[in-house]
Amino acid sequence: MTEVLAFLSTVEDVREQDKIIYPLSSLLFMSICAIFCGAESWDDMVVFTESRKDWLSNYIDMSPGIPCYSTFRRVFSVIDPSSWSALIEGTLGIVIKERAPEDQIPIDGKTLRGTRCSSKEVRAIQMVSAWSVSNKISLADIRTDSKSNEIKAIPLLLDLLTVEGCTISIDAIGCQEEILKKIIEKGGDFVIGLKKNQPSLYQEVHDYSKEHGEKPCNLIEDAFDESHGRSVRRGFS
Repeated sequence: MTEVLAFLSTVEDVREQDKIIYPLSSLLFMSICAIFCGAESWDDMVVFTESRKDWLSNYIDMSPGIPCYSTFRRVFSVIDPSSWSALIEGTLGIVIKERAPEDQIPIDGKTLRGTRCSSKEVRAIQMVSAWSVSNKISLADIRTDSKSNEIKAIPLLLDLLTVEGCTISIDAIGCQEEILKKIIEKGGDFVIGLKKNQPSLYQEVHDYSKEHGEKPCNLIEDAFDESHGRSVRRGFS
């Protein structure tokens, strides 16, 4: 938790200093822990803090007492929503990294069901999200304007993640030089899909795999998948 508190202490406190009772990092720590435990309102945060006071005191100073619901509300009001999202995702990334330092993180784009309204010409919401296989939780997500904008959204999503030592898997839309460079720069490994819409690269990889990759000593996984009305062979070497 030391790394989490150090991360939260970097947030600028814009409150009037002579009126501060609770350090901002302490309030953020209480709030985020409450949210991770299912809190959905200011009152929920107060209840969580009261019930977990002894545990919280192991990490932060609880001598000022339990903050009231309006204190939590004011904290949220002075923090920009995008910054708050980054705080949640950054804290979650640190906790996940401690629990699963070599996690597998699939990144994929999804269309949210029920968000399209033809009569009002409202397009469906497109999201690109990162999932922790070890912890079975969504690490971060970014909204995009369309399916094609996933290529631009994935590098932004990677900027939110701690991927050192992790394996990032993305379908063929992620087979882009900028994306792969970003993963390598952040210390991660990757498994990326490749299709024939990149003919030169596809042919080069195909030729190399035919010469070297399909030898029994190099083939790690070879499986067939029959779904969506088709049979697909997937080899990993």
